[in-house]
Amino acid sequence: MDFKRIPVVLKRYDFKSKMAICEVYSKNVMSNNGMVDASELIDKPLPWELEAFALFSVISFKEYSNNKFEDKKNNKRFMDIIASIRNYELPKLKNAKKSNEYVNYFMIVTGLNQFSMQESLYYKIYRYSYLFNFKNTNIDMKKRFLKKFGYSYEEFKELGIIINFFFANKIMDEDIYSYILRKYKHIVQILLKNRDEYIELQKKVTYDIDQYIYGFKYFYQFPFISYNQVIFLPLPHLIIHSITSSLLFRLTEGDARLREVFGKETLESYIVHLCSLSKSFDEVLPEYSYKYKGNEKRTSDVMVRRGKQCFLLDSKSMTPRVSLRDLTEKDVEHTINRLVSSVIQVYKHITECFKTEYYPFEEEINFLKEDIFGAVVVFEDSFALRDIIMKKAAEKLKIDNESTEYKYLCSNVKLLSLYEIETMIFKNYDVFQLLSKNRDDNNKWFDYTLIDYSHENDEIPIEEINQIIKETEKNLAEFSEELLKEGVISGA
Repeated sequence: MDFKRIPVVLKRYDFKSKMAICEVYSKNVMSNNGMVDASELIDKPLPWELEAFALFSVISFKEYSNNKFEDKKNNKRFMDIIASIRNYELPKLKNAKKSNEYVNYFMIVTGLNQFSMQESLYYKIYRYSYLFNFKNTNIDMKKRFLKKFGYSYEEFKELGIIINFFFANKIMDEDIYSYILRKYKHIVQILLKNRDEYIELQKKVTYDIDQYIYGFKYFYQFPFISYNQVIFLPLPHLIIHSITSSLLFRLTEGDARLREVFGKETLESYIVHLCSLSKSFDEVLPEYSYKYKGNEKRTSDVMVRRGKQCFLLDSKSMTPRVSLRDLTEKDVEHTINRLVSSVIQVYKHITECFKTEYYPFEEEINFLKEDIFGAVVVFEDSFALRDIIMKKAAEKLKIDNESTEYKYLCSNVKLLSLYEIETMIFKNYDVFQLLSKNRDDNNKWFDYTLIDYSHENDEIPIEEINQIIKETEKNLAEFSEELLKEGVISGA
């Protein structure tokens, strides 16, 4: 099927049927812990394909026929549409094949659309429970959250976990779904748009059909769609996204000051907290101010040491711009330039400031240069190629690409996502062992991760994550008992 005919074809199908077929295949890419193994997705419609199909379905308004996808013939038509979405090549990607930008563009759109499906539900819940309940003298995130949404984060979390569980285990039925909508009506309303509102909102960021696959979709913020007095949840696999990162985006949207304070206070505190949970470190210290040659300066955001090795981290609350998914050239360039500046900042800290201008650790140690590591920790990764960022950083630093110093920049300065830090801490990885191993293998310098997932650590997660798992199981058991007591399900 021709990709550009999809909207025309979908006008022939009943809206309820379109939403139902999305839901059927969406729950097939869900799991209890939020992480879906790639092997389980073989020969199935993939999450980003379903998201594109759902967007086409909602925007293909004024249906003039009531065809349904439930019968065999039309189910084949659904798979034909999915194949058309899968095989369509974005013009900007196609054109980039003639230049050196193709791999970078491909990794950006692929990473932004695919990699979040590999992230643990429990890690996300732990992170956002901390962030949305954080309070110090400079910011009260809990108060801000309540003011913005009217309800505590706990209620959003409950709804998300319940929906994820019942869909992932293929036990959601109409009675349970209706009961959830009644019980959490106040929360659902915050995550819902009617079809007209959704279309109006989506059209502000989606200008042409080429954006339907990789472009931003408001299902991430508003997974519930109402139409003709029925509330649909076409993509239940997005529910956890909608009650975690999307709520933070909505909370800080249009408020640059709040975003700045959040990054400086809440995010930095969270990373210090994470590092304090690790068995890999002897010392963990937060940022502090110091004077050097009469100037007021600040250390790295987080400084950790084990033995004769140290690791200095700078956190960045940056998240990819919505238009980055559309590969808008100026936004790709803007993103890369910001990352380059952050890498340069970390490099200068570990080579010029640390030991020369300040020394944070209790124990006086003469660190070898090769044992001093630095990292830019980004809140959400843009998946821009690391070698491009390092080469641009070297160019600005006037470091020759063949020099020993360039090798040091690439081997000892890393660009890591917050999720990577969480994974290393929560799974009890030896962080300095990972850093050293990466440093010593120049084939790994530009990887997105320090972890070798083909030999993933099988250790039980740390107690804090075990506690989240236990609380989740307890809440689900209590909700199941409630369903039984209310007669929504039977005890048979």
